[in-house]
Amino acid sequence: MPDILPPRITPDVDDGPVDPAQLTRITSLHRGFLYQHLYAVGCLLSLKRGGVDRLLVERDEDVEAVLPDWRLYMQIKTRSRALQWGDISSAVENFEGVRARHAAGKRPGRPQLIIVSNQAAGPSLTQKMAGDDWPNDVTILTPGVPAPNHWLPPAWETVDEAVAWCTREAAGVPFASLEPQTLVWKLAARVVLACTGHGGQMFKASEMPAFYEQFVQELQAFPATPAPYLPQDTEPELLTAAEVRLITGFSGSGKTAWASHAATHCPEPITYFDVSALSRDAVAGALARELAARHLDTAQRTDLLHGVGIDVLRAVHRHLAGTPVAIVIDNVHRMDAAALRGLVSALPAVRLVLLGQPRPDQVAFAAHLGIATENLNGWTADSVAAVFADAECPVDRPTAERLVTLTGGLPLYVCSAAALTRTHYDHDAASLCTELSQRCHSVPSVQDIILEEVFASLDPTARTVAFLLATAEVPLTNQELQRLAQAAELSGPDCARGLRTLTAFAITQRTGRLITLHDATRSLATEYGPAGSHLTIEHALSRILRESIEGGSAPVGRLAKWAMLLARTDQTEQLLELASHDLFFEQSFSADLAPILTAVVTDKDAAPVSRFDALNALALLAHAADETADHGRLVDDLAALAAAHPAQWGARERLVLATHQMIQHASTGDLGAMNTTYLATRSETAENSVARRILRYTQAQCFFIAGRYEQSNILAMDVAEAYLDHLGLKPEDIIGVGVEELGGRLGQQGTDLDDCKRLADCLALTVRCKRELDEHHGLAALHAMKFFHLAGAWRSVVTIGQEVVDDFVEIGDLQEALQLLEQTLLPLVQQHALDDLVIGLRSQRAVVIAHTGDYAAARAELDTLQRYDVPLQQAREIENQRALIEHLATQPRPAHSPLAP
Repeated sequence: MPDILPPRITPDVDDGPVDPAQLTRITSLHRGFLYQHLYAVGCLLSLKRGGVDRLLVERDEDVEAVLPDWRLYMQIKTRSRALQWGDISSAVENFEGVRARHAAGKRPGRPQLIIVSNQAAGPSLTQKMAGDDWPNDVTILTPGVPAPNHWLPPAWETVDEAVAWCTREAAGVPFASLEPQTLVWKLAARVVLACTGHGGQMFKASEMPAFYEQFVQELQAFPATPAPYLPQDTEPELLTAAEVRLITGFSGSGKTAWASHAATHCPEPITYFDVSALSRDAVAGALARELAARHLDTAQRTDLLHGVGIDVLRAVHRHLAGTPVAIVIDNVHRMDAAALRGLVSALPAVRLVLLGQPRPDQVAFAAHLGIATENLNGWTADSVAAVFADAECPVDRPTAERLVTLTGGLPLYVCSAAALTRTHYDHDAASLCTELSQRCHSVPSVQDIILEEVFASLDPTARTVAFLLATAEVPLTNQELQRLAQAAELSGPDCARGLRTLTAFAITQRTGRLITLHDATRSLATEYGPAGSHLTIEHALSRILRESIEGGSAPVGRLAKWAMLLARTDQTEQLLELASHDLFFEQSFSADLAPILTAVVTDKDAAPVSRFDALNALALLAHAADETADHGRLVDDLAALAAAHPAQWGARERLVLATHQMIQHASTGDLGAMNTTYLATRSETAENSVARRILRYTQAQCFFIAGRYEQSNILAMDVAEAYLDHLGLKPEDIIGVGVEELGGRLGQQGTDLDDCKRLADCLALTVRCKRELDEHHGLAALHAMKFFHLAGAWRSVVTIGQEVVDDFVEIGDLQEALQLLEQTLLPLVQQHALDDLVIGLRSQRAVVIAHTGDYAAARAELDTLQRYDVPLQQAREIENQRALIEHLATQPRPAHSPLAP
C-alpha cells in the first residue's frame, strides 16, 4: 500500500496478520496435517477388521500398518490441484530402501507402499502408472478409487469428508455413552501425541478396547455439552502450562459447558469433580476415591482402604507419580479458601482447573498461589444473533451488540433473554432491550434472579459505587470516580472500600487505569442509587466528561455518553452547539437524539434560533438517511420559521436554509429552482469564504442527486482544489505522505478539522461520480480516507475505505485489500460502535476472501451474517455477493494472485 495511509490508522486496536499470505500457507499446512491424522484415525477404527497387529505413525512413512505377513507403508498427500509425479517421486524412490530391508530379512512380511491423496492423478502420472515399469508394490489411492485392502479407509477429497467417514466408523465402537465424533477427535488428539514420539509412536490392536474404555470413563462424569456448542469470545484452552488455574464467573457464564467441551479435545485424561453436593470435610476423600478408581489398580487401591480425608488424597497422589493427571474441580466457591489450599497442596504434581463463582476470599487464595484469576469473555454478537435466530426472534447487528451489553454475553442470560423475547415480547428483541435497560420489564429473567442475590450480599456503600459506575456507563479513572462519589455524598475512603468489595465479587473490570462495571450487572445496579441525587450525579458526570473531551484525550464512547447526558439534564444549548458540527453526524448516537431535537422544535417557549438549529440537525439526519419526504417537510418548517422571524437570522442561518432548499429542489429534479437558490445565496457570500465553499459543494451534491455526474465531478474537484489552496496544500504534499506527518503539518497551522472533513467530502463525491461514469478515480479515495481520518470522521473513513478495498481488488492486490479491512476498517467500527456498518464490511471481506481462493471461509462468513435480521436491500446485496462467490469458485485461479493457496 502507498505511504499515503499509515500502517495503522488508529491506536490500541488488535492487529490482523502481518503477512496474510503466510497465514494462507500455514492454514494449508495444518489442513494437510489434519487430513493425515484423520487417515490414521480411520486406520485405528479399522484395525480389528483388517487383522492388523499394530499401527505406527511418523516412522518411515506417515502411517504404517503391520500385519502377520504384510506391512503397509502409507504416505498421505493433500494438494489443491491434480497429483503429479513430482509430488510422489521421492516417496517411491525412498521405498526402494524399505523394500531392500524386507528382502534382506531385517523386517518380516511383504512391503507395500500406498500413496493416499485427496486429488486424482494428473494425466502424465496416470500414463506413468499404466507403464510396464510401474512397481507392483506401489499403489496410488485417490477419491473414488477402491482401496487395495478392504479394511483401509478410502481417500477423501476434503477434511469434512474425512470427519464424516471416521464418525460413521466410530459409531460402531461398542460404547454407546461415547459420542462417535467425540471419539474421533479424542483419537485424533492421541495420534498427534504419538507423532511427537509418545508411546513409541505405536498403537497396538490388542490395547484398543481398553483404550476406548478409558475414554468412556473420562467423559462419563462431565455434564453434557450443549449442542450445538457456541464458543465464547477468544475462548482459552482447558490445559496450559500452569499447574493451577482459577476461572471465575457469575452463575450462567458457561464455565462448566466450556470445560466439558474443551475436555473432548484434550489428548490427556481429564477428571471432572463437582464439589457442590459435598460437605467441606467430605471433599478430599471423595476426590481421592475418584482418582483411585480412574488411575490405580486393585493392589494400589487396597493400600488406601484405611486412610481418610486429605491423607488418602496425598496417598493417591504418591501412586500417581509419573502419570499425567488433570482435574477440573467445579463450584469451588462452595469451599472456603483454606480447604481449597489444602486440596492444591495435596496434589502438587496434578494440574488443576478450578471453576467457581467470584467470592472475596478467592482474592487471598489467588495471591497465596501467585496466580491471576481468569474469566470467560462471553458470547460475541454473532453467537447472540444465532441464538435469537434459533428462537425465531432475529435481531439486527446493533440489537445484537445491545444484547451483549445487557447480558454481558453470558450464555445462560442470552438464552433466557431469547426465551423471554419469544414468549413475552412478540419476538421483538428491541422492545426487550428497551425495557431491560430501563428496568421496567415485568417478567423476571434468570439474570435478575442470579444477580439480585449477588447484590443482596453487598453492603450499601458497595451498591452505591455500583450505581455510580452504572450511571457513568463509560469506564472512569479512580480520580473521576472519586469526584462522582462526592455528588452522592460518599467520602473518598468509603468509595474506595465499596470499589474493593465490587472487585472481590468480579462486578467491576479494569483496563489499565480505567474502571467499569461488568456489563451483565449494569442495568440492575441502576436501581441502587441514593434517593434524590440522580440529577446531581448526572450533572457532575456531565462536567467530568466535558472536561476530558475538551482536554482532547477522552477514551472512545465518552462523547456519546456526554451527548445523552446533555439531553437528560436539559443542557439544550450545549447539545445544539454539538449538533452544529459536521462530525456530530458521523457519530453512531446522533440519530438517537432525534426525539430530543424534536422536543426543542415543538417547544414554543424555545428561542427561534434554538428551534432553527434543531430543525437543521433533524433535516441533516433525514438527508443522511435518504428520507427525502421527511427532509422536504423539515425544510418547509425551516422556511416557515425563517419567514416568521426574519430579523433574527444572519448569514449562517440563510446559508443553512439555502443548502437544504437546494438539496430538496435537486431531489425533485427541479435544477432551475436549485440554481436560482444557489445564485441568490452566492451573491451574499464572499469570494474564497467558508460559506462560498460550502455553497459550491452543495451545488456539486445537487448535480449528483439529479444524476448529472459529469457536472458534479467538475464542481467537486474545483471545490477540492479550493480547500487545498485554503489549507496551503499542493497534491505533492499529499501523495506519499503519511497521515501523522500531514496531521502534524496542518496542526501547526491551526487547521479547522471541519475543513479537513469538507475537503474529504469533495474527494469522496468525485469517487462516487467516477464510479457512476465507470471511470477510474485515481488516488481520490485514498486521499479522502486520509482527510476523513484527520478530521476524526470515522463513519466516512469506513465508507470511503470500502471504495479503496474495491480498488485494491480491481488491481489484484488482495493482500492490501484484506489488510485494510482487517487492520483498519473492522477495528474502527468496533472501536467507535458503528454497528450498522459491520455487516456490509464483513460481507465485502467475504468476497475478498473468495478472490483469494478460500471459498469455504467466504461461504461460512456469509452464513454467519445471514443469521442477522438485515434490511431487504442489504439482504439482496448479500445474496448477490454469495452469487459472486459461487461464480468465482467455478473460475480458474490466477497464478499471480498474492494469496493463492
